Amino acid sequence: MRWWRVQGALGLGIAVVFLAMAPSPAEAKLKTVVVNHGPFELGPYQVRYTSNSNRGVRAPKLGGYIVRMYARVVDKRGRPLPVRKIMLHHVLYKNVGRYAGDRREPICGHSGESFYGTGEENQPLRLPRGYGYRIRKGDRWRIAWMLMNHQSRPGKAYIQYRAVVETERKLRPVTPYWARVTGCKHAIDPIFDVPGGGAKGSMAFRHDRFSLPRSGRLVAANGHLHGGAYGLRITQPGCGDRPLMTSRPLYGMRNHPYYKVLPVLHEPGPIATSWAQSRSEIPVGANEPLEVWSAYDAERAHTRVMGIMHLYVDHSRPTAASCGPLPADLREPMPRMRGRVRPPRVTVPLTGLDKRGQARTIVKPPGALQTYTGDAAVGVRRARYSVRNLSVPLGAMVSWRFGDPVWHDVTMANGPEGFSSPLERQGTSFSKRFTKPGFYQLYCSLHPVRMTQTVRVREGS
Repeated sequence: MRWWRVQGALGLGIAVVFLAMAPSPAEAKLKTVVVNHGPFELGPYQVRYTSNSNRGVRAPKLGGYIVRMYARVVDKRGRPLPVRKIMLHHVLYKNVGRYAGDRREPICGHSGESFYGTGEENQPLRLPRGYGYRIRKGDRWRIAWMLMNHQSRPGKAYIQYRAVVETERKLRPVTPYWARVTGCKHAIDPIFDVPGGGAKGSMAFRHDRFSLPRSGRLVAANGHLHGGAYGLRITQPGCGDRPLMTSRPLYGMRNHPYYKVLPVLHEPGPIATSWAQSRSEIPVGANEPLEVWSAYDAERAHTRVMGIMHLYVDHSRPTAASCGPLPADLREPMPRMRGRVRPPRVTVPLTGLDKRGQARTIVKPPGALQTYTGDAAVGVRRARYSVRNLSVPLGAMVSWRFGDPVWHDVTMANGPEGFSSPLERQGTSFSKRFTKPGFYQLYCSLHPVRMTQTVRVREGS
């Protein structure tokens, strides 16, 4: 992919601090709504995520246009919680509208319109001046989230959003599109794996083709990525696959808290991503093919990664497909903070508990090594793998059979080849044939302390 370049060492651009976003003269009647969702109680080193009982979140109950929005994790007094206590891995806000079928995701057709998401990248919603996301007083919102307690004692947290709403002036409405490199088939858990093993400096690309159901103009774009990513890009196949909008990650420096906490649910992700914006807009025709591309480091393994581009489109004026010059005001600034634009080399550790109940890095979980001469079967019950350390010959198949009513997975923390299972529960199974010898450290990304495992793949007989 010749159009992909990585430049510079530090991200310096427009500041993304939410409170510093001054309203423009065109946005004169602004109301700020602050909502704390929770409380959520987490046990020591516990992961909690959305359940049917906590999907709903209070909407602003205003008619108008959201022009700014930001979400974070706070305590009961509204003070931000540091990552070393409780971490917000991701949060997604979805508007299901005033009645059934009112709002739907335009690409995949699911109920509800995903309009804002953030997580480790800690990004606010930012739109160009004069644009906003239309909301109505009777709208109902849902939320999808994941929290991680990094403490050896119980913790309590709220997920807070702060939305700035223009209530009087009419703005140009934007429609949000969530374009996933995994397509609509995996829209609920849109993860994939980069197996690694590529040459030094090589990249692994993944893409999916989509289209807008009606003509529109691209206004803004922002990406959601995991560790190991170089960036996301929207391209236009009908115009020589030229790039339209790009979102690049910014990673923390070596001393950033993301690299200092245990346990780890996945390779630490970016601390920010760039926003692409243009008030002049980029025209796109109805049903015109577009493609979303992710670029990841291919030398090392990266498991359970994502590539989701958040697009905001103005449909207020009909337009046609065009290969004309891109607008001169198209900007893709990186946040103004110290960081690294190239993905750092990170080894995801296994985590266990010492005698004091403190999280620590381990080489393997307790238990004897069980040696197999061929294929192996592992039961997954009561939040544990029935065999915690196993040795199999090269080419053997290991199968995990899930018996718990709650979700589990099998994820490679580190080893010769990256892989992971989908989220699985009672009555399902997952199999992996090991074709590369070496030592594999595995864990459940939803239960990273309780569920750990190693597989040693032997060469020869």
